[in-house]
Order: sequence, then C-alpha cells, then structure tokens
Amino acid sequence: MSEPQIGYRSNTYYEFANPEAMNWRDFRSPAYEEYRRKWDTYPLRRYAGDFPLHVDLDTTNACNLKCLPCPRTHYLATGNTNWSPEGRIGYMHFDLFRRVIDQAAEGGAFSIKINYLGEPLLHPQVVDQVSYASGRGLEVMMNTNATLLTEEMSTRLLEAGLDDLFFSVDSPYAPEYESIRIGARFDRVIRNIERFVQIKERLGLRHVQTRASMIVSEDRRRDRQTIEAFKSLFTSLGVAEIGFGLLTDMKTDYGSAYGIVPDFLCRDIYTRMFVFWDGPIGPCCGEWERGYVLGDALRDDLGDVWNNPRYQALRQAHDQGRYDRIPICRACSVPWLSTREVEA
Repeated sequence: MSEPQIGYRSNTYYEFANPEAMNWRDFRSPAYEEYRRKWDTYPLRRYAGDFPLHVDLDTTNACNLKCLPCPRTHYLATGNTNWSPEGRIGYMHFDLFRRVIDQAAEGGAFSIKINYLGEPLLHPQVVDQVSYASGRGLEVMMNTNATLLTEEMSTRLLEAGLDDLFFSVDSPYAPEYESIRIGARFDRVIRNIERFVQIKERLGLRHVQTRASMIVSEDRRRDRQTIEAFKSLFTSLGVAEIGFGLLTDMKTDYGSAYGIVPDFLCRDIYTRMFVFWDGPIGPCCGEWERGYVLGDALRDDLGDVWNNPRYQALRQAHDQGRYDRIPICRACSVPWLSTREVEA
C-alpha cells in the first residue's frame, strides 16, 4: 500500500490525502473549485465580502461522550457556564435552522457545517436538517464522533444529501482511544466508519468526502509511530483524508503565556460565521464562551451582522497586526499553535 501524501496544511491542522481512496475532488463542480479559491484568497487579501462563504451551526450542545481534549468536557468539569446559558443543554429549533439556512442560501454562502460543541447525531431532526440545507443548494458538512453512526443513519444521511463527514478519532490504539474519548467503544466506532464508507461507495456517491482527524498534544506532535499508525488505519478503511489537529490547553491564556505572534493571520473572520443552538453568533471555532457575540440569528440578518461595526473592529485589529486588542483573540491558542508542527 502506498504512503498517504500531504494534501493540506493550515495554521494548526495537517491533512493527508489517501492515495488508495477515490479522489472525491474529481467529482465536485466548478462552483466548488471557485469556493475553495475564495476560501484560500479572501483572508490573504483581508477581504470578507458581503456574506460569509460558510456558516457553522451548533445544532446541539448535547454530547454522549466526555472527551478529554474537548472544551465542553472542561467546562462541565469546572462549572463554567459561559458556553451555554446557565449551562443548559439545548437543541436548535428547526425554525431557527431554516432561518439560518435560507439566509445562507440567499446571501451567497456555499457551505454549512453541522457541529460545534455537541454531537450532531443526537439531534432528533438531523436528517431533516441535512435534507433541508442540501435542498437549498448548500454543501452540507458534519463532524461526528461516529458512535451513533448506525447503518440506517449512514444511509439516511447520504440519501438526504450529506457531502462531507468528518470523524473525530484521537488515537489508533483502542485502550488509548477509550481513555481519551470517554464513553466510546473503539471497535464500534471503527466499524461504523468502515460501514459508512462502504455505503457511500455502494450508493455511487463519489463526490462525498470522508476524513478522520486526531488531536495531537504538544508532547506527542513528533510521535511518528502513532501518527503513522493512525494514517495506516484510516487508509485501510478507505477514508479519503487523514488529519491531525494540535491540542488547545483549556487552562492556558496563550497571549499571556507566550506573547503575541507577529504577522498572524486568522482565516475564520474572513470566511465563516458560527451560530449557537439558541441564536447567538460568534466569529470563530475557538469562541466557545460567547465572549465576543456579534449578533443574534433569531432576530438579526446574517448579512448585516457579517459587516456590522463589531465585526469590522475585529477585522481591523487583525488587519493592523493588533489582534491582542480583542480579549478572545489575545487568549486564543491558534496564533501560538501555528508556530508548531506535527512531525508527519
């Protein structure tokens, strides 16, 4: 079996293409290629456009696991309720979901992703969500821990129009995996992922992307044995992309601990918007505690929020190399982690 080759690198994420899997990109439209071109170039130009290219939806903050790297687990353990009003567990109402999707489709977004602080397969309307967004012409992505990815669920998601499914798996070794992803069974998760790939292929959905990702801690980012074992496992299962993300220490204020990183570029604030299950809008994937709320999807137009004064102030600080003026950005792990590498 040939070695997976690197396909993508970003600030804190490293992704390898599986040469043994069919290249899903060959079956995407020219519109997808244009979307990816914008995704790559808008941040470099410090250009946001009139509407985000992509919208992330936190359809539920409920989860069936207590994974050690997860901010949700950290907040529950420490009693921090900033991540959700009074620490409540909730599910996005379909009326709000429809409102966001309609605005995304009409505003010019290309894609959405279902997932943020919870497991999206716990939402009782997850298949309806995928179907509605796909029916509005949006590419539909989803992150999952794959514990609930039964044969029936896999089939229904694919038939509803799911375009990308990203599996969060943090070790290629069963004992270590189960000690990190507390509440999960390694053999069941691997079987669910393998079956999803088989169903996708049986249905002839050659454009659907699959990816398995692992969180790598600072002391293991040069652990080639584990990284190679992870790549080998998911290559053998037919997963198209294998990725590695660097761990954020939830107890660390990175700006205070390591200082400000010169010339750091945050891509999220030029490309994507995050909507929590109950409506608040955040700017990025690290804004878990709602410390920089930009609007409310229950009442605000997403396009208006995208270029409102608060969003403009955020981008201006980054454009001027002074992201430290924004407290959530100053404390963020991404600038410092962008100076690190996975030995892969």
